[in-house]
Amino acid sequence: MIKVCVREISSAEDSHRKRALSVHTLTLGKHNPRLAEIRRALDRGVLTSDGCLVVEGPKLIDEAHQSGLALVALFLREDAPAIDVDASTPVYRLDPAAFRKIQSTESSQGAVALVRPRQFSIEDLATKPGGPIVLLARLQDPGNAGTILRMAEAFGCSGCIGLKGTASAHNPKTVRASAGSVFRIPHVWDVDLADAVASLRRNNIALVGAAPRAPRTIPEWDWRRPSAVMIGNEARGLNAEETEACDALLRIPHHPSVQSLNSAAAAAIILYEAFRQRGLE
Repeated sequence: MIKVCVREISSAEDSHRKRALSVHTLTLGKHNPRLAEIRRALDRGVLTSDGCLVVEGPKLIDEAHQSGLALVALFLREDAPAIDVDASTPVYRLDPAAFRKIQSTESSQGAVALVRPRQFSIEDLATKPGGPIVLLARLQDPGNAGTILRMAEAFGCSGCIGLKGTASAHNPKTVRASAGSVFRIPHVWDVDLADAVASLRRNNIALVGAAPRAPRTIPEWDWRRPSAVMIGNEARGLNAEETEACDALLRIPHHPSVQSLNSAAAAAIILYEAFRQRGLE
């Protein structure tokens, strides 16, 4: 059996958040459903059944909190330092054996939180003023997906759309690679290409695709017009259906000895050019 100490944290810095410390000891079985569900969400790269995102590590937990996301629960290994949270957030102390069940990486540093992510629709992104929308088409590497989310925020994009078959935005590797951007940049995932294209058309947004042998280059496109850019699968690029959906195909000029660029690197170059043309550098 695993003992978990459930406690409420007092904040000495903020009188509005001070409260008496209350400690309760719960005995949890080896297959406790709360811990098992967190583990399942991490392994599958999904939200929990009540719509929470699992966030690992004090830095990312603080990023989520500072980004305005509600902390639903905080789980701390019994030897980990306390983390300052709102008075309404339940804090659970777990022994090392229990904590190992809910961490996907040693970099969690003894802290895991459940946070309530913001929810967006395709239309929210299509009607949002700002830079281009980024479509991720069947990207398999969650590290690339997270890096593109980070680039999208850095270069003022309106948001990101993950098409079906793309690594989950809720995958712990995606969350880490985004360095907190996943908490802030509007995004919607697991979207059908047809639905994304229909929304772009309704809102007069041109869709361009990144293709290594396209006749036009990225700087030749007028990024001041409402645009969306689609980044293809790491190994295969855009497929025939995705290519057909594009209003234009553009390439990044580079030395001919290099066949193609990493998808995240390509996205960074494209989004910087859009940022530059819009006079935001």
